[in-house]
Amino acid sequence: MPAATPAEPPAPSLPATLTVAAVGDMHFDRRVKELIGSEGGLAPLKYVTDRLAAADVAVGNLESPLSNGGTPWPDKDVRFRGDPRGIEGLVASNFTFLSLANNHILDYGTEALMDTVTALDLAGIGYAGAGIDRAAAWKPAAATYGDTTVAFLSFSHILPVGFIAGEDRAGLAPGRTDMGAVAEAISAAKAENDYVLVAFHWGVEYVDDANADQVRDARAAIDAGADMVLSHHPHVIQGVEFYNGGLIAYSLGDFVFDHYSRKTGEAFILEADLGPHGIANVRAVPVYLYQIGQPKAVTGPEATGILERLERISSPHGTSVVIEGDVAQVLP
Repeated sequence: MPAATPAEPPAPSLPATLTVAAVGDMHFDRRVKELIGSEGGLAPLKYVTDRLAAADVAVGNLESPLSNGGTPWPDKDVRFRGDPRGIEGLVASNFTFLSLANNHILDYGTEALMDTVTALDLAGIGYAGAGIDRAAAWKPAAATYGDTTVAFLSFSHILPVGFIAGEDRAGLAPGRTDMGAVAEAISAAKAENDYVLVAFHWGVEYVDDANADQVRDARAAIDAGADMVLSHHPHVIQGVEFYNGGLIAYSLGDFVFDHYSRKTGEAFILEADLGPHGIANVRAVPVYLYQIGQPKAVTGPEATGILERLERISSPHGTSVVIEGDVAQVLP
């Protein structure tokens, strides 16, 4: 009898393609807190909940602790402490990951930070970028979709005195002071997961263009293994760039944030397909924030104005923004 031919080993399965929706800064204090007091915890996000919840992965920046306790951080001119009921809207919007690495997460000290972490744990929302100590702040969050895994890391370039986490001190994960460690953390996450998303809190407030440090560090994150860099802090939108197979949003602007100018109220939801062959079908959905901080998708001339602005500030990065009705395709 002829010898049996050895069976071919099964081909490794490719990770699934996932839809991602990313937004910018969200705080639940000031006029947003007043809104929650009058209309409940679902109110701040009620006009965008369905759109965000439709994505497989929704990502944003939680710019305030969610707590009724804590002690005000000394020597800060602006402090946020968000209404804990705001988590209702975050859950309804199906947020997968929230960045905690920002210059307000420790505004009411360790107690308020840990109230926030506990609330997110109970709600099943992943978070990264701050915690009870350095190990917790640098630990990636992860989500599983069948056999496909996604990791999330966040870092802040904006570093109030005393906010950096230590071996036995609560705080955030710094970016600009140790980009070597940031790259190592991204590479380690990539080795264990199919996809890696990274958030940076950085840039100059109210400036349309990403600065040289942002460009350098975003590209370093992609080179280290990040698939998408999804960033915030300037309170205005900045450009989008395709780089080395990855996607960079230099600033997604504000998202749940009371404000006082047309420019700071204009933002967008960045949507994309994240798959084994790269980033595809990138879309910008324009939103405008009511003065009380509620985002809502806009249409007509309002939508066109925001998308034309995104086109102007993305063009220097070699990116095309093709407006199609009330949304835009974002192309390399």
